Amino acid sequence: MSLTAGVAEGDAAGRDDLAGRRYAAYFHALDAWTEYWDIYHPESRGRFYFGDDEGEAGLLRRFLPRDGAPPPWRAWKRVALDPAAEAGIAFVEAIGTAPVREAIREVDDLLARLFAEHFGRADRPEVQADYLEAVFRFAIDTLPAAPERDARIAKDDPRKSTAGRHTLEGDIMWFAWALHTEAAQTLRARGADPEGGARRALALAGVAMGCAAQFTWRGHRRTRPEYRADTATRRRLRERGLAWAQDFDAAAEEVHALYRIREFGAA
Repeated sequence: MSLTAGVAEGDAAGRDDLAGRRYAAYFHALDAWTEYWDIYHPESRGRFYFGDDEGEAGLLRRFLPRDGAPPPWRAWKRVALDPAAEAGIAFVEAIGTAPVREAIREVDDLLARLFAEHFGRADRPEVQADYLEAVFRFAIDTLPAAPERDARIAKDDPRKSTAGRHTLEGDIMWFAWALHTEAAQTLRARGADPEGGARRALALAGVAMGCAAQFTWRGHRRTRPEYRADTATRRRLRERGLAWAQDFDAAAEEVHALYRIREFGAA
């Protein structure tokens, strides 16, 4: 299914198509290492999430907000809200400390492995289109359900409300995703890691496109006023996503603009 065809607005038709099941498998694998680590990868002790509260603090705690706002998160917000040179320097400094640097790289290695397993090489045009389609459907919540995972989550577990779906509810997580992607790109020389650079550019393009799609189709937050839950916007987001996938800096600028709109509204 393309971004310009398939399920109509508000219609669940097409959730169980072959591509949808393949996309759901990717997001299931990603969630299995992070939010649902205790069910699928207990041996990780929550290392790729926020730990297990029994000695493993978790890699995400080093740079993403949980019980507080760590320096990398505060610095990223400064860059997004006021892209001055001083803010950019502060971000580089915040992600450059050894514990944060190691966490960013280890999570990026996991993402690289999962991407390769489920999509292939990010520098191929057909893979870029395929991945963006997956993120679009993830954003507007039209992927196949996750009944097996839902059945394994207790009714009093705070994850229960979303365990049966492959989507993202907390809107701030789009920007947390962007922070990690931008940090990984900064820490790893682009010229020495062309495949990784292509994957991260595609990932950030997916954030820019997916965030806008979710906010438009599901009304979570404000986004660009020209976006509507219609075929024209699907086509526009697809075109823009493919362009952003070729230009990491442009993708980052768009994500920062979307964050400013989220915070302050459209200019």
